Amino acid sequence: MTKVVYFDELSAMDYLTIIDGGLTDTEVEELEEKNKGLANRNEASIKAKLSFLPFFGAGIESSVNANFEKSNSKLIKTTISNTLLSDFLERRKDNNKIKQLKNFKLSAYPNSIAYFKMFTPYLKMFPENMEIEEGLVLNISQMDEAFESGKGYYEMVAKKTTKKGIIKKILRFNIASFRNNYGISDLTKMDLTYIATKVGQTSEEMLDIIKEFNFESPQTITSKDQLTDETNFDDKKKLDVLDVILAGINI
Repeated sequence: MTKVVYFDELSAMDYLTIIDGGLTDTEVEELEEKNKGLANRNEASIKAKLSFLPFFGAGIESSVNANFEKSNSKLIKTTISNTLLSDFLERRKDNNKIKQLKNFKLSAYPNSIAYFKMFTPYLKMFPENMEIEEGLVLNISQMDEAFESGKGYYEMVAKKTTKKGIIKKILRFNIASFRNNYGISDLTKMDLTYIATKVGQTSEEMLDIIKEFNFESPQTITSKDQLTDETNFDDKKKLDVLDVILAGINI
């Protein structure tokens, strides 16, 4: 891939751990030592160049140390993440249960949580409280935070037109796994390659926020209705649900 838009590192690490142990403690320690050595050499070089300044003292030196500590930690994390990405791309080739999806266009199902999540970040610009019914006040500025606290994965409908017809799937994304400042709303505008694994099945209609939280009033079902429903149950309406592990622009 030439650009990574989304990478669920924990899922990839779980996969590698199951397959061949993933990153061992020894490998992590080696990476840490290597990067600490590089950071220490750079730190010494900077100190040598600044030492002639009359105001270079303990305060400045402490600041330099703190900055290197921060950048060193970030460098270690980035190196481990990139190693994990490379290992996952190599190992997943041997597993036919991890699918690669191309040429799919993504959209949010109307009235789904993913649909609302696309614009809730902008609601912070509006007044905090809004009366939606008499006596019922909604704090719209906190809707985005509420969605993130209540739901970790967001479903998008993936659609591709082929000679045999339209193929549809439901792709789930971990909201915390987007990279390079991308977000869920960017998925509808990009042509990406997705690497994902099937986790179940559901129908598009079940993505509606009302049905997802079962807000509808329970209905009385007679034995006749139950028999009819079981007889006419249509599995064709169900779509495969896949958890996306990696998404990006392919080479």
